[in-house]
Amino acid sequence: MSSSSFDFDNLFSLCDDINLQNKCDQYFILHDNIMEEIMPSLSQIDQYQLQTLSNNNSIQKSQRLNLECRVCGASARGYNFDQITCESCKAFFRRNALRDMSQLKCRYYGHCDITIGTRRQCAYCRLKKCFDIKMRKDWIRTDEEKKTRYLRRLTKEQKKTNDQQSLITLPINLQKKKHLMLTSKNREFVVKPIYKMSHFGCNHILHDADRILLNNINNAYQLVINKNDYSYINKYTSSTSLLQFMNDDIIMYESLINFFKLIPEFKQLDIHDQIILIKSNFINIIHLHHTIIHNFQDCSNLGKRISEWIGKDFHDQMLRTRQYFYRFMNYPLLLKLTLIVFIFSVNLSASYDDNQFYEYKNQKILYEFQNFYTTILWRYLNYLFDEKQAIQAMEIIVLQILRYQLLVVTLENYLRQNPDCHKFHSLIQSIFGLT
Repeated sequence: MSSSSFDFDNLFSLCDDINLQNKCDQYFILHDNIMEEIMPSLSQIDQYQLQTLSNNNSIQKSQRLNLECRVCGASARGYNFDQITCESCKAFFRRNALRDMSQLKCRYYGHCDITIGTRRQCAYCRLKKCFDIKMRKDWIRTDEEKKTRYLRRLTKEQKKTNDQQSLITLPINLQKKKHLMLTSKNREFVVKPIYKMSHFGCNHILHDADRILLNNINNAYQLVINKNDYSYINKYTSSTSLLQFMNDDIIMYESLINFFKLIPEFKQLDIHDQIILIKSNFINIIHLHHTIIHNFQDCSNLGKRISEWIGKDFHDQMLRTRQYFYRFMNYPLLLKLTLIVFIFSVNLSASYDDNQFYEYKNQKILYEFQNFYTTILWRYLNYLFDEKQAIQAMEIIVLQILRYQLLVVTLENYLRQNPDCHKFHSLIQSIFGLT
């Protein structure tokens, strides 16, 4: 690895891989629409103003037109049951996914080519292709979920009707005043959903917007890690030095940075704030990235080397902290969400170094983004577990992140005293404050 002078500005100004960026933009086109409804308008943000999303409307419309159904190849508008499909295949899957496939027959032994012209000719092969591309039948709403959704929409429409009727009985000037009050109240509601949502503590249903966002995050993460070879971690021997490990591990750091660069909210931030968030939060969460990449497995070779380099007690504490997260091995998306939640942390650290408390240009919007993703994390926890287990899971996540912070202080002190610290890759030196 090159150890030439490192500049964060250069890292964030580099043009992303075109194919990677195009794929990720395709995953997030619907998410941008969701965020426009949740976040306050630009005129409300004032000095915490974001770059406008409306400048990208024409690009997003073009992307929507270019989406192709993965089942039949027809034009598609977005995700349905965890895959990009047209409305016809969406409806077909909803009607047939829960059927016993043995009841369906194919005249050509299951080898029909499903296209926009042939999709209606063989239900067996069409459904088989839906399952082959991993469409999720568990995402089909139950009758209870449909009823809950209908009642919620009915209540919302009734409230809107009542508000409109109450306006009719008022003089014109009072109508305008009340309309502004209602608009302001509704806007306040969506700006801070983490505190305002009445079903926050007992929501066991993932809505379409949540499913789309979670799927986008998962796909963006997978796109990034597929570009790198992490096999180096299993090749260490007793002669491997800490310097070699730290410089090899730059792959982990760069891949996580590239993941954050694909998150729409992170991309919208001022470059100054992006750099500060990386500098102040990165080393406290990089271990979660390691855990996911290593598929929740202990790396025995690396563990022995860490015990030799830094100390057995440090390795034992790091292993114990990491193993707390192993209980989520069936739900790696939880840790991917946790990475996003904590990258938006502002001046949160167990370190004693006062110099790390930075001034942000858009601090208010960082809180908004973190609240938004914390809400998504909490909903997902409640979807996976009962309320008590969800609370316990949240406690584990927060407490172990704090434990990582304390262990990182030990690691930072050790690296500063290492005679080879000036030979570490420049990105490592910058993140650990060794320069």
